[in-house]
Amino acid sequence: MYKLAFIGGSINSIAGYPHFIASQMDKRFEVVSGAFSTDKKINEETALRWNVPSFYDDWKELIVEEKGKVDAIVILAPTPLHHEVIVELLKLDIPIICEKPLVSSIREIAEIEKIYNAKKHFLVVTNNYSGYPMVRELQHKIANDELGEILHIRLKMPQESFLRPPKSIKYPQKWRLKDDFIPMISLDLGAHLHHLGYFLLQEEPSSVMATYDSFSKYGVIDDVNMMLEYKSGIKGNMWLSKTALGNRNGLHIEVYGTKASALWHQENPEKLEFSYATGHKSIIDRGSDIEMIDNPLYSRMTPGHPAGFIESFANLYNDIANELDNFYAKSTLTLDSKYVYSFAHAKNGIDLLHSASLSNEDKAWVNL
Repeated sequence: MYKLAFIGGSINSIAGYPHFIASQMDKRFEVVSGAFSTDKKINEETALRWNVPSFYDDWKELIVEEKGKVDAIVILAPTPLHHEVIVELLKLDIPIICEKPLVSSIREIAEIEKIYNAKKHFLVVTNNYSGYPMVRELQHKIANDELGEILHIRLKMPQESFLRPPKSIKYPQKWRLKDDFIPMISLDLGAHLHHLGYFLLQEEPSSVMATYDSFSKYGVIDDVNMMLEYKSGIKGNMWLSKTALGNRNGLHIEVYGTKASALWHQENPEKLEFSYATGHKSIIDRGSDIEMIDNPLYSRMTPGHPAGFIESFANLYNDIANELDNFYAKSTLTLDSKYVYSFAHAKNGIDLLHSASLSNEDKAWVNL
C-alpha cells in the first residue's frame, strides 16, 4: 500500500474528501500525512477527523520531513499555488499526483519544463471524469470505429454556482474570483473538457475561436464558448458556464460519427445512448454486454446500483497506483496506462486555454 501526503484538501475544501476516499477505496493508498490548510484549526481538525497520524502547518516543512517516508504527494491546494509546490517537489524528486489543472499559465508551464525530466520525475494529473466506466466504454467504441469517422464533438459543462451557490460549502472561494490571462473558469472547468476531448479522440485541436462573457455579480468571466478545429477534419465545441441555472454540474458529452452518435451525461452516468445511421437507438449500461466491464473495478456493485463520482475517481487512483508500481520497479515514468496523463497532456491543455484567451481578445481564430 502506497503512503500519501496531502498538500491542501482540508475538510472544508471541495476536492479534499473525494480524493481522500477515492485514493483509499481499493486499499492501494493510505493517507499518512498532510498540510491540509493554512488555517491551523482546520488543518488539525482534518487530520483528527480522517485519522491521519501526522500533519504540518507549513507545506514546505511537510515535504522536507516526509521525503523518503511517503511514496507520493497529492497537490490539492488552490490552482494558483500549484506551480510553487510542483517546483519544490520536482527539486526533491518526490512523486507528484496533482489535481487538475496542473498550473495557471503558459509562463508557469515553461518554468516547470526547465526542471521537469519525463524519465526521472513521476508527475500525473487527476482528470477524474474519464474514470467513469461508460466514458471508458465510449473511448473503446470510438477507437474500434463503431461510430465510424468522427465528424464533430460537443463537450458541455454548465453549472449554476455563481447564481445559485451550493449550500454545503462556502462558495465561491476568493481565489476563484480572480482572473488572470486564462480565466479561472477555464482552469476550473475547461481543463476537464480539454482532457475529455483528447481522451475520446486521441487528437488535440489545431485551432480555436473563443468568446468570453460575464453574467454574474462577481466581475469575472463566467461563461465561455469555444469552437475547435482538428487536423483530421473533426469540428468541436466546448461550453463552460457558472451562470446556467438548473445545472448542478451538467457535464455532457456528444460525439457524432458517420455510423452512429453517442450521448453521455454525468448526472446519469450509468447510461450511454447511441443513435445509428439505420434510424434505431440503443442505451447501454453496466448490465449490458459491454467490453470494458470485464475489469472488476467497474462493477463494485451489481448493475442497478449506480457507480458514481467517487468510484470513477477510485478507478483513476487504481490506474495511478499501477503506474507507481512501474515507476518504482523501473525508476522511470513509462505511463503504460491509457488512462493516466502527465505533463505533456497538461501542457497541451494550458496551451489550448491560453489560445482561447488570445482568440477572445483578438476576435479571431488562433492556431495552436
